[in-house]
Amino acid sequence: SAVSSQINEQSSTNNDQQTDIFFDTLGVSLAFGIGIAVLAYTIAPISGGHINPAVTLAFVVLKKMSIVDGLMYMVVQFVAAILGAAILWGCTAYYGDQGENITPFGLGQNSVANIGIGSAFLVEAVGTFILVWTVMMTAVHKKSIAGNIAPIAIGWSVFLAHIVLIPLTGCGINPARSAGPHIVNAIAGMSAPRGVWTYYVAPFVGSAFAALSAWLLMGLDETDEEDKQEELDKEEQSS
Repeated sequence: SAVSSQINEQSSTNNDQQTDIFFDTLGVSLAFGIGIAVLAYTIAPISGGHINPAVTLAFVVLKKMSIVDGLMYMVVQFVAAILGAAILWGCTAYYGDQGENITPFGLGQNSVANIGIGSAFLVEAVGTFILVWTVMMTAVHKKSIAGNIAPIAIGWSVFLAHIVLIPLTGCGINPARSAGPHIVNAIAGMSAPRGVWTYYVAPFVGSAFAALSAWLLMGLDETDEEDKQEELDKEEQSS
């Protein structure tokens, strides 16, 4: 009887822990998805709303942005991520133990959890592929029907990637977002997490594949014959 009671208590505790983990993952995933959608809506009219160096790479690969402009975008993205992580450290420093130079919650830094490094590379590449594919097909494709709701679709793709990848890698899919906590934690004296390089290689690989797939398989720049005729009519009228 005592053993049975103990087993039931352990089972209940495990269930509660799993429920907490699920809702924590769900909350973080929604925060990222909604946050990206909001940022895309607010800064897209100014800069295109890339936010992510992997997204910028896709535009460079497709020659929709020059290499120089792409590098400038990436530099700003990395610098902003580092500043953001530093500000977060400042806002949450009181959570740290007194006398210890550690960052609270690791500033949400990514690290490979209970999977191999190769598997981490693959899931990070696939997650980034989904994000960049969504950007290409909703915000860039000539035949996109998304219009002004493209940022919502992009936000949902970020949510989808996070809710799957958080238990595996913490979900990077954005080298700048990964770099911010990694660099600030290093400044604080913390050691590099396991598989750190995957967060700076896999997203670019996934991005390149997504961009080329959208271009080669989905006719990214193709327009309907009616659209072409309208453009020709406009040119004739203007001349």
